[in-house]
Amino acid sequence: MRGLRLLTLAPRVDEQHPGVLRARTPLLMRLLTLGAVYREVIVDRRSRYVIIERRLLWGLRRQRVIPFRIVRRIVYDYDRTVTSLRAHLHGVDSGDEIERFDVALVVATREDVPDSHAHLYEEQVPLFSFHGEGQGGGLILRPDLEGQQEQLSRRYVERLRELLGVGFGNELEQLSDDAGRAWSCSGCGRPGPPRAGRCYYCGGQLEITKS
Repeated sequence: MRGLRLLTLAPRVDEQHPGVLRARTPLLMRLLTLGAVYREVIVDRRSRYVIIERRLLWGLRRQRVIPFRIVRRIVYDYDRTVTSLRAHLHGVDSGDEIERFDVALVVATREDVPDSHAHLYEEQVPLFSFHGEGQGGGLILRPDLEGQQEQLSRRYVERLRELLGVGFGNELEQLSDDAGRAWSCSGCGRPGPPRAGRCYYCGGQLEITKS
Protein backbone atom coordinates (compact mmCIF):
# COMPACT_ATOMS: atom_id res chain seq x y z
CA MET A 1 0.00 0.00 0.00
CA ARG A 2 1.29 3.43 -0.85
CA GLY A 3 2.46 5.42 2.16
CA LEU A 4 0.27 8.17 3.59
CA ARG A 5 1.82 11.56 4.36
CA LEU A 6 -0.63 12.09 7.24
CA LEU A 7 0.91 9.12 9.08
CA THR A 8 4.40 10.60 8.90
CA LEU A 9 6.19 13.13 11.11
CA ALA A 10 9.00 14.47 8.96
CA PRO A 11 10.78 17.77 8.34
CA ARG A 12 9.49 20.05 5.65
CA VAL A 13 12.03 19.93 2.82
CA ASP A 14 12.15 22.23 -0.19
CA GLU A 15 14.59 23.63 -2.70
CA GLN A 16 13.30 27.09 -3.57
CA HIS A 17 16.56 27.92 -5.34
CA PRO A 18 18.70 25.46 -7.31
CA GLY A 19 21.44 24.05 -5.10
CA VAL A 20 19.95 25.35 -1.84
CA LEU A 21 18.25 22.58 0.15
CA ARG A 22 16.24 23.71 3.16
CA ALA A 23 14.71 21.45 5.81
CA ARG A 24 12.70 22.62 8.83
CA THR A 25 10.98 21.16 11.86
CA PRO A 26 7.47 20.08 10.78
CA LEU A 27 4.60 22.40 11.57
CA LEU A 28 2.88 19.76 13.72
CA MET A 29 5.89 19.50 16.01
CA ARG A 30 6.07 23.27 16.33
CA LEU A 31 2.40 23.38 17.24
CA LEU A 32 2.73 20.57 19.80
CA THR A 33 5.66 22.35 21.48
CA LEU A 34 4.08 25.80 21.11
CA GLY A 35 7.07 26.90 19.07
CA ALA A 36 9.60 25.99 21.76
CA VAL A 37 11.50 23.57 19.51
CA TYR A 38 12.66 24.49 16.02
CA ARG A 39 15.49 23.34 13.78
CA GLU A 40 16.44 24.46 10.29
CA VAL A 41 19.17 22.99 8.10
CA ILE A 42 20.28 24.75 4.94
CA VAL A 43 22.69 23.08 2.51
CA ASP A 44 24.02 25.68 0.07
CA ARG A 45 26.07 24.34 -2.82
CA ARG A 46 27.10 27.81 -3.98
CA SER A 47 28.60 28.96 -0.67
CA ARG A 48 29.57 25.34 0.21
CA TYR A 49 28.24 25.59 3.75
CA VAL A 50 25.77 23.64 5.84
CA ILE A 51 23.98 26.01 8.22
CA ILE A 52 22.18 24.50 11.22
CA GLU A 53 19.99 26.77 13.34
CA ARG A 54 18.33 25.53 16.52
CA ARG A 55 15.89 27.23 18.84
CA LEU A 56 14.94 25.97 22.29
CA LEU A 57 12.54 27.43 24.83
CA TRP A 58 11.47 30.25 22.52
CA GLY A 59 14.57 32.39 23.01
CA LEU A 60 17.68 30.25 23.10
CA ARG A 61 19.15 30.21 19.59
CA ARG A 62 22.22 28.36 18.37
CA GLN A 63 23.71 28.44 14.89
CA ARG A 64 26.43 26.24 13.47
CA VAL A 65 28.12 26.65 10.10
CA ILE A 66 29.82 23.57 8.66
CA PRO A 67 32.03 23.90 5.55
CA PHE A 68 31.50 21.22 2.93
CA ARG A 69 35.21 20.32 3.06
CA ILE A 70 34.98 18.84 6.58
CA VAL A 71 31.90 16.69 5.89
CA ARG A 72 33.14 13.11 5.67
CA ARG A 73 29.96 11.09 5.12
CA ILE A 74 26.21 10.79 5.67
CA VAL A 75 24.81 8.56 8.40
CA TYR A 76 21.44 6.97 7.61
CA ASP A 77 20.00 4.77 10.36
CA TYR A 78 16.79 2.79 10.77
CA ASP A 79 14.92 1.64 13.86
CA ARG A 80 11.43 0.42 14.65
CA THR A 81 9.26 0.09 17.76
CA VAL A 82 6.40 -2.42 17.91
CA THR A 83 3.28 -0.82 19.39
CA SER A 84 0.83 -3.75 19.15
CA LEU A 85 0.71 -7.50 18.57
CA ARG A 86 -1.45 -9.70 16.34
CA ALA A 87 -2.49 -13.23 17.29
CA HIS A 88 -3.25 -15.85 14.64
CA LEU A 89 -3.33 -19.63 14.24
CA HIS A 90 0.46 -19.90 14.00
CA GLY A 91 1.35 -17.67 16.93
CA VAL A 92 1.85 -13.96 17.53
CA ASP A 93 3.42 -11.38 15.22
CA SER A 94 4.06 -7.69 15.49
CA GLY A 95 1.07 -5.57 14.53
CA ASP A 96 1.37 -1.81 14.35
CA GLU A 97 4.84 -0.35 14.59
CA ILE A 98 6.57 3.01 14.44
CA GLU A 99 9.56 3.39 12.12
CA ARG A 100 12.30 5.97 12.52
CA PHE A 101 14.91 6.96 9.94
CA ASP A 102 17.69 9.15 11.35
CA VAL A 103 19.89 11.36 9.17
CA ALA A 104 23.17 12.85 10.37
CA LEU A 105 26.51 14.09 9.08
CA VAL A 106 29.95 12.95 10.18
CA VAL A 107 32.36 15.90 10.20
CA ALA A 108 36.08 16.22 10.87
CA THR A 109 36.90 18.17 14.02
CA ARG A 110 40.55 18.42 12.90
CA GLU A 111 42.00 18.53 9.43
CA ASP A 112 45.69 18.39 10.38
CA VAL A 113 45.86 14.67 11.18
CA PRO A 114 46.83 11.77 8.89
CA ASP A 115 44.12 9.61 7.38
CA SER A 116 45.11 6.71 9.63
CA HIS A 117 43.97 8.72 12.68
CA ALA A 118 41.19 10.79 11.11
CA HIS A 119 38.46 8.63 12.67
CA LEU A 120 39.63 9.72 16.13
CA TYR A 121 38.68 13.31 15.33
CA GLU A 122 35.20 12.94 13.95
CA GLU A 123 31.84 14.16 15.24
CA GLN A 124 28.36 13.01 14.30
CA VAL A 125 25.99 15.95 13.78
CA PRO A 126 22.28 15.01 13.81
CA LEU A 127 20.09 16.63 11.18
CA PHE A 128 16.55 15.19 11.27
CA SER A 129 14.51 12.10 12.08
CA PHE A 130 11.62 10.83 9.97
CA HIS A 131 8.94 9.02 12.00
CA GLY A 132 5.86 7.18 10.82
CA GLU A 133 3.57 4.18 10.90
CA GLY A 134 5.39 1.11 9.60
CA GLN A 135 4.21 -2.00 7.85
CA GLY A 136 3.23 -4.67 10.36
CA GLY A 137 4.14 -8.31 9.95
CA GLY A 138 2.21 -11.54 10.05
CA LEU A 139 -1.28 -12.31 8.74
CA ILE A 140 -3.14 -9.06 8.10
CA LEU A 141 -6.94 -9.25 7.95
CA ARG A 142 -7.44 -5.52 7.60
CA PRO A 143 -5.71 -2.78 5.62
CA ASP A 144 -2.38 -1.93 7.24
CA LEU A 145 -1.79 1.78 6.71
CA GLU A 146 1.77 3.03 6.61
CA GLY A 147 3.50 6.38 6.38
CA GLN A 148 5.92 7.87 3.89
CA GLN A 149 8.90 8.07 6.24
CA GLU A 150 11.00 5.73 4.09
CA GLN A 151 10.37 7.56 0.81
CA LEU A 152 10.81 11.04 2.31
CA SER A 153 13.99 10.21 4.21
CA ARG A 154 15.55 8.49 1.23
CA ARG A 155 14.73 11.42 -1.02
CA TYR A 156 16.37 13.75 1.50
CA VAL A 157 19.61 11.77 1.87
CA GLU A 158 19.91 11.31 -1.88
CA ARG A 159 19.77 15.06 -2.38
CA LEU A 160 22.25 15.58 0.45
CA ARG A 161 24.63 13.18 -1.25
CA GLU A 162 24.32 15.01 -4.56
CA LEU A 163 24.94 18.43 -3.02
CA LEU A 164 27.70 17.47 -0.57
CA GLY A 165 29.48 15.04 -2.85
CA VAL A 166 29.94 12.42 -0.11
CA GLY A 167 28.62 8.92 0.37
CA PHE A 168 27.09 6.88 3.15
CA GLY A 169 29.45 5.96 5.93
CA ASN A 170 27.46 3.14 7.43
CA GLU A 171 25.19 0.34 6.40
CA LEU A 172 22.02 -0.72 8.14
CA GLU A 173 22.42 -3.44 10.73
CA GLN A 174 21.16 -6.82 9.52
CA LEU A 175 17.75 -7.18 11.22
CA SER A 176 15.25 -10.02 11.00
CA ASP A 177 11.48 -9.88 10.70
CA ASP A 178 9.06 -11.74 12.98
CA ALA A 179 9.60 -14.96 11.02
CA GLY A 180 13.39 -14.73 11.44
CA ARG A 181 14.00 -13.72 7.83
CA ALA A 182 16.67 -11.22 6.81
CA TRP A 183 16.26 -8.90 3.81
CA SER A 184 19.03 -7.65 1.54
CA CYS A 185 19.28 -5.84 -1.78
CA SER A 186 19.24 -8.02 -4.88
CA GLY A 187 21.50 -5.45 -6.57
CA CYS A 188 24.27 -4.38 -4.21
CA GLY A 189 23.75 -6.98 -1.48
CA ARG A 190 23.52 -4.50 1.38
CA PRO A 191 21.11 -5.27 4.26
CA GLY A 192 17.78 -3.47 4.44
CA PRO A 193 14.85 -3.12 6.85
CA PRO A 194 13.17 -6.45 7.67
CA ARG A 195 10.41 -6.14 5.06
CA ALA A 196 9.87 -5.84 1.34
CA GLY A 197 10.89 -2.53 -0.23
CA ARG A 198 13.73 -0.74 -2.00
CA CYS A 199 17.42 -0.49 -1.10
CA TYR A 200 18.42 2.90 0.35
CA TYR A 201 21.80 2.80 -1.33
CA CYS A 202 21.14 1.75 -4.94
CA GLY A 203 17.36 1.54 -5.23
CA GLY A 204 17.36 -2.21 -5.94
CA GLN A 205 14.61 -4.56 -4.77
CA LEU A 206 14.93 -6.03 -1.28
CA GLU A 207 14.55 -9.79 -1.09
CA ILE A 208 14.75 -12.51 1.57
CA THR A 209 18.35 -13.71 1.86
CA LYS A 210 18.29 -15.68 5.12
CA SER A 211 15.61 -17.46 7.12
